[in-house]
Amino acid sequence: MRRAVTSLRTRLLLFLLGSIFAAALIQAGVAYRGTLAQTDELYDAQLRSTALSLSDGDLQLNNTPLAVPGVPANSVDSLIIQIWTVDGVQLYRSASGRLLPDPVKLGFSTVQTGDATYRVYAMSTPLQVTQVAQDMRVRRLTARDLVLRSVGPTLVMAPILMLVVWWVVSLSLRPVERARTQLAARQPDDLSPVSDDGLPDEIRPLVQELNLLLERVRQAFASQQQFVGDAAHELRTPLAALQLQLQSLRRAADDAAREQAIGRLSEGVGRATRLIEQLLSMARHEGGAPHLHLAPTDLVQAVRDAVSQTLPQANAKRIDIALDGPDTAMIDGQADALVLLARNLLDNAIKYTPEAGAVRIDVSVGSSVTLTVDDTGPGIRPGERERVFDRFYRGADAGAAGSGLGLALVRTLAGRHGATVTLDEAPGGGLRAQVVFPSISS
Repeated sequence: MRRAVTSLRTRLLLFLLGSIFAAALIQAGVAYRGTLAQTDELYDAQLRSTALSLSDGDLQLNNTPLAVPGVPANSVDSLIIQIWTVDGVQLYRSASGRLLPDPVKLGFSTVQTGDATYRVYAMSTPLQVTQVAQDMRVRRLTARDLVLRSVGPTLVMAPILMLVVWWVVSLSLRPVERARTQLAARQPDDLSPVSDDGLPDEIRPLVQELNLLLERVRQAFASQQQFVGDAAHELRTPLAALQLQLQSLRRAADDAAREQAIGRLSEGVGRATRLIEQLLSMARHEGGAPHLHLAPTDLVQAVRDAVSQTLPQANAKRIDIALDGPDTAMIDGQADALVLLARNLLDNAIKYTPEAGAVRIDVSVGSSVTLTVDDTGPGIRPGERERVFDRFYRGADAGAAGSGLGLALVRTLAGRHGATVTLDEAPGGGLRAQVVFPSISS
């Protein structure tokens, strides 16, 4: 299979140059047909005027060239003239000796004799019958000469016009080639905008969209670099703690001290595991992550799954978890991401709720779908309620151990669902976290 032409320059040149060539051919054809028609009219008029001029005259029976008044000698030479009396006696015939077939047809006619075609005009008077004919090749040659004179300059100028078209197309596409060269010469980490100076209006929007994409990629890279730096910093603390707890285990003098060191080591491993899980979740859902494929999803079922995953931690602290609301609440979402969002809200609530406390979950459906999680913990100061959404930030009054990633991950997941997250004071004290999802699209 032949490869399709994909070069814009080649397409333009092929189209424009082909159009010029085709237009020249069409012009030549139309000019030839029009000129031939006009030539036929002129020569027909010449035949008629010649016959009229010969209808009266004192002619002798000989084969000498005939002078026709008002008709150039070279034009007469191309004519075949035959004159008879009304009785059929030939009075004159052309010196060429060529004869036209009988019978004589008055008026205009076209006859074929031998390898030639003739245009014939015959007229009758009381004294004689005059027949004037002309070879059609004379007309075609005359029309061709006239067409060459009129179309010739155009045919000569066509190559020059093609060169001009090639130069204009190349000049117009030079900014596109410059932009391509800029991109080809860049280093992988160079995400600066591509210059759109001098680009055609049809190409400039494409380059502008490319620049917007480069800016988004730059921001994603910057965010990932910051995230990696923050994650490396945060991982030092639990890893250092694990190393100290391992050393304590090795130095344990008796079984009681060894059991205590094992317990602390287990808690440290759990905290490090939880931190790594949250880091992986954050990396999977932050800027630059693939777009979530949203589909009708039951938010209530996602909350139930999150409750079942966090129930062991709640039972360990004797925390009562209650879920209120409808049996189902459909939103446009992704099930695993919604479970992760609800689980982080519950993790945060359970972590900061004291022993024998309570966590209340409510799902309400109206013009939007709202998920509300209330706890009976210490809450968050109003001035810090926005800052706790920053990665690795923990409030000044935070008593429980944590990584500072839970609420940051909640906002990221909510944003990917088109939802908003707000923090407020719960009615019975503690913290209220509320996520408002848009209603499902129809």
